Amino acid sequence: MKRISAARVSRLITGWQAGGPSGERRSLAERLCLALGKLIAARELPVGALMPSERTLAEALVVSRGTVVAAYVLLRDARFVSSQQGSGYRIIASSNSPGEVHNRLVGEVVATPQDIDMSSGALQSSPTLVDLLSGLQGADLASMVTGLGYDAYGLPQLRSAVARYYTDLGLATGSDQILITSGAQQAVWLLANALVDSSDLVLVEDPSYRGSMEAFRRRNARLAATPVTSGGFDWQALERHLRQHPTLFYLFADGQNPTGRSLDQAARERLAALLARYPTFIVEDGSQCELGLQSDVPPQPLAALCDPERVATIGTLSKLFWGGLRVGWIRASTAVTARLASMKAVNDLGSSRFDQRIAVELFERLPEARVWRHGEIRNALRAAERIVREHGGADWQWHAPDGGTAMWIRIPGAHAVALCQAAARQGLLISSGPAYSVTEGFGDCIRLPFVRPESMLVYTVELIAGLLARQSAVAGDGHAPPVPPEALRGKD
Repeated sequence: MKRISAARVSRLITGWQAGGPSGERRSLAERLCLALGKLIAARELPVGALMPSERTLAEALVVSRGTVVAAYVLLRDARFVSSQQGSGYRIIASSNSPGEVHNRLVGEVVATPQDIDMSSGALQSSPTLVDLLSGLQGADLASMVTGLGYDAYGLPQLRSAVARYYTDLGLATGSDQILITSGAQQAVWLLANALVDSSDLVLVEDPSYRGSMEAFRRRNARLAATPVTSGGFDWQALERHLRQHPTLFYLFADGQNPTGRSLDQAARERLAALLARYPTFIVEDGSQCELGLQSDVPPQPLAALCDPERVATIGTLSKLFWGGLRVGWIRASTAVTARLASMKAVNDLGSSRFDQRIAVELFERLPEARVWRHGEIRNALRAAERIVREHGGADWQWHAPDGGTAMWIRIPGAHAVALCQAAARQGLLISSGPAYSVTEGFGDCIRLPFVRPESMLVYTVELIAGLLARQSAVAGDGHAPPVPPEALRGKD
């Protein structure tokens, strides 16, 4: 099996520098060992694969090579990896049960309470949801407890509500084309497992949502990336990739994650016409479509312009109402929906009936929820852009997003991975551009959620600017070329 890239490991471990939640002090090597052990125990890093070389992982995490060597030795002693002279460290199956593994070595490696987490663009709960829940009575809850409680397809009333939702957006849909999932992330994983086999070619945007990349990697797919810009696709590059006949093309038409760009109608029609010439199955991730910054109503889904047998559309209520409401769905042909339902039945027997019943009521309140949420994110974006202009560097570059909750910022000359590692040591968690790239590109980009309190944004931007100034100072002057990651290392 091939070697795992250092960039992939850096994407998967976040907040590890801070240690455990109880605040106990461990060496940097021990903390790195814990984080890597957790990934191996969770099978995020596959058995049989080679770990990144000591040098490349040290560079990606901005630590000394000695720290990585010590962490690997601890992993070897705990029987997570084996080592042979000249071949590196290979992940092996542990003889311990998952529970024993976690108790003995891994534990919980999470952000400590004092950390500021700017790695997520999740939103606070909607007042519409709070109002609905506060009005529920005991009889309302009791009415939800009917039948056996298992339904792989989802609550019939909710499937009908989702079908009406798409029909109202100009995409005629029947309830038999809807599968309810436990959020959009489960939808991605179900589609990856149902439609992608080992060594299949999967096309994604570059940059793209990192959760989807990991889902396809879990299937041992070969990933190809087509460039995304603020203006849309590089059409020539996209067609070159489609000529390779990928099994699946995963994309965002609205509020692309992480850039925030949305396709206008002309681009949608051009894309649909191009896709019609190739047999590739299309997965349209519409999880961000309710967070548009231009209109209160989402545009017509791309699926309305495509062959209905070759497209699946993902949706969710988590963005509009609350991340803790784990209700998502997949809209596809009846044949694909049946296949996905069979897989979901094996996975979890069906999503929460309580969440689904609440979701039925929330569909009746979409208009009021949209008005409130869109006002919130528009005001937040205006404030964030002002803060970045006033407290960030003069050379910071971004395009105002069309949707979503984050700004995609390019900082010429920055080493984004090193910057994020340095920020984490100051208790600030941010995401670097390479975390969203199959090609490990965008090394001078960061993703900055703008839906945070203004004081937190000011602190974040000022800290980033300060770290960049320190990087330039180490290099010699403010106009010197960027220094290697080692220059930002703290004392191990």
